[in-house]
Amino acid sequence: MASPPAISLENLEHLNEVYDISVPLGSSPAYPGDRPYLQEWQAGPDGGDGYSLSALSLSSHTATHLDFPSHLATGMSQSSYPPSRFIIPAEVVFISGAGPIMPSNLRGCRAEKGQALLFKTENSRRKLMHEPFSRDYVFLSPGAASYCVSCGLGLVGIDYLSVDSFEDESLPVHHILLGNDVLILEGLDLSRVPEGRYLLLCLPLSIENAEASPVRAVLLR
Repeated sequence: MASPPAISLENLEHLNEVYDISVPLGSSPAYPGDRPYLQEWQAGPDGGDGYSLSALSLSSHTATHLDFPSHLATGMSQSSYPPSRFIIPAEVVFISGAGPIMPSNLRGCRAEKGQALLFKTENSRRKLMHEPFSRDYVFLSPGAASYCVSCGLGLVGIDYLSVDSFEDESLPVHHILLGNDVLILEGLDLSRVPEGRYLLLCLPLSIENAEASPVRAVLLR
């Protein structure tokens, strides 16, 4: 995979639109089998103890999160990537319909080598990331995943908790993308984001050897 293009400070000065495409940890559905998010207060949030303190329990695949190659095999973990890998140009494309995303849906995409391609689908219109978990969501076909690999993309993102069909436990799309060092950004909220070109920032937590991590993802342009 090609390295993402360098971002110059001069270019950053012209970015005046900011879209938060993350879903709050306490508002997201949990993928079946994953540990649900829990915030446990150890000192009162009302300040009655003179301070507030909480402990968090969650899956590393909670809400808006990145998957790394080590999610499926012995590939690279979060520790293997520099922060620059998570600050890259991105294209948001709208895919209509309830079926899986097919290679034919991607022919007009302009994302280049090392860049990100984010799919805004019916999942966003239905606000699925703010509802109880649904098995009925738009996902990528293996053919679309292979097309993304052939384009040399550095990251693929989607507006629900998995790029794979819930029914296919073999996770072919994960294997195709992560097996070719294409990072996966899942759990996006793109409902208010127009199609177009952006700068994506999706820095993971610095968790040693993590196979995944929640992120605060934003788009700038």
